[in-house]
Formats: sequence, structure tokens, C-alpha cells
Amino acid sequence: MQKKLIVLLLVLCLCMMSGCTTQKVEKATSEAKTPYTYTENFDSQDHEMTISSTPNKAVSMSQFTTEILLTLGLEDQMAGTAFLEEEIYPPLADAYAKVPVLSEKWPAYEVLMGVEPDFVTGWAVAFSKRGVESSTILQNHIPIYVPNSTKSMDATLDTLFADIIEMGTIFDASDKAQAYVKDQQALLATVQKKIENLPEKRVFIFDSEDEEPFTVYEGFTTNLLSMINAKNILSGKGVERTWGKASWEEIIKEDPEYIVVVDYGTSIRNTQDFDGKVASLKANPILKDVTAVKDNQFIRVKLSEIVPGVRNVEALERLAETIHGVTLE
Repeated sequence: MQKKLIVLLLVLCLCMMSGCTTQKVEKATSEAKTPYTYTENFDSQDHEMTISSTPNKAVSMSQFTTEILLTLGLEDQMAGTAFLEEEIYPPLADAYAKVPVLSEKWPAYEVLMGVEPDFVTGWAVAFSKRGVESSTILQNHIPIYVPNSTKSMDATLDTLFADIIEMGTIFDASDKAQAYVKDQQALLATVQKKIENLPEKRVFIFDSEDEEPFTVYEGFTTNLLSMINAKNILSGKGVERTWGKASWEEIIKEDPEYIVVVDYGTSIRNTQDFDGKVASLKANPILKDVTAVKDNQFIRVKLSEIVPGVRNVEALERLAETIHGVTLE
């Protein structure tokens, strides 16, 4: 009996030792990720960010970064989202429903810190006085990621793809990121092949109006449209900014063939904003001889389709079909 007891105790000890060894190996494996570093600039000061382990409580402070993370299948690694500007991209709706919404716009600092984030991302404005200031986040040693495609006047679709691949690296989801980019590049190549010999079309991007039109000059949106032989009529005019006011005289002079109208309705099914803007443009007597107005060539887009995000290539396919009058299926 005593011998059996001794044997039993030895077995228990071996099991305990084995269990302890397994725990240590698992812990070491989770911490063995090579640190990833990158630089962000806030208030004209560079800050080096270090990702020492895969983020598991990420917070996205802008819709487009939310949609990137969800496209990479990272909803279980997100502690929250904020600032849903319009209806979530339908293919991502189920994944989005799994992530806590911290605020309709930007959350208060206390709300953000309340979910104990280990990574935050979004447009740069989200980390200014209008949102949660970068300094208050950085003092908690939380890395911030602002995609380069939102910062550079020279940003292109390739810049966005590089951002997505970098986010895949940060979240240990490189395979998904690279597969997504490869798929989008293939779709775009198919679109471009169909229209490569078609003439360039002149387009005007109409956002809103306060006596003068608010529109796009340079940057990502202009560069995006150029990929389908669509020329922003205000590009190359020496105005070094992305969005800004123009004059109706400029628009009339350049005579756009199509007007791309940004629709800010919260639902893709509600066209009230688009319809109202088109009616306003048609009612403006000084625009009556503009080709796009005469021919009723107005194209509805959501903002998320023409600023960096996962909807860009799908939008380019639709825009190319309309602008060039081709079927791409």
C-alpha cells in the first residue's frame, strides 16, 4: 500500500512538472514575436512606436481603419470602434456587430482608456484636440498607427496596399493581408485592361456647396480616379491641398463630362442627399451649358469609396463602367 502511494505521488509530481513546463513554453512562445517598430509624427515631433506582441485589444477611431481590421478578420482582437460615418460595408456587418462601439464620434479619453487598449488607429485628426490627443495616449505607452495613405499628397492605391500589408504584419495576419491585396490588384488589372484604349474623361468631384463648391484638388482621390482614365478637372492647377473650395467659373471653364457627387446619407439605400445635390446643380443657371449637367451625367459615390479604404477597387470597377460605358463582367 505504501509502495502504491509513493508511486502515485511520483506520478502526480511528474504531471505537475509537465504542466508547469508546458505553461512556460506557451508563455515564451506568445512573447517571442520580434518587435516591430515604425515612426509617427504628431505636432511636428517624431515618435517611435514599438509593437512588442500582437495587439489583442485594438481600438479603431475611424471607420476606414475599422473596415481594414475587419477585412483582415481581426474582430476578436478589437476592444472597440468609434466614428461610424456611414453604413458599415455590408460584407463586414456581421464582424462589426461583434466589436463594442465606444462612441458615435470619438470617445472621451476615459472611455478609450476604460477598455485598456494596446493599439489605436485612425485618421490623424482622431488624435488631435478634436478627438483624443496623441500625447495622452502615448503617455500610456500605447502605440498609435495612422496609415500613410491618409497623410501624403502623393498617396495612391499602392500606398494603401502597403498600409494594409503593414497592418497585417502588426497583427500577425500577413497571409490574409497579402491575399487581400493580391485579389484587389487582380481585379483592378482586369478593369484597367478593359479600358486601356479608351479616351480619358473629365470629371468634377462635388462634395457640397456654400455659395462656392467644396471639392477635391490633389491627393489620394485624384490619384485613384486617374487609374481608370478619369481626370479630375482641378488637378494640376497648382493648388497643393486635397479638399478645398473652388469657383464655379473654374468648373465651367474645364467643362466636366461627369460629376461625381459625394453622398453623405447614412444608408446606401437612401439617395436623398445625392438627389438633393443633383437637383441643386441642375437648378444653377450658370451650369446649364456644362456637359455633365446637359447630359445628366451624375455619379453617386459614398465618401468611403473615394478615400483610402477597402471599398476602393470595387468602386473603381463601378465608376469605370459608368464613365466609359463598358461592361466589365
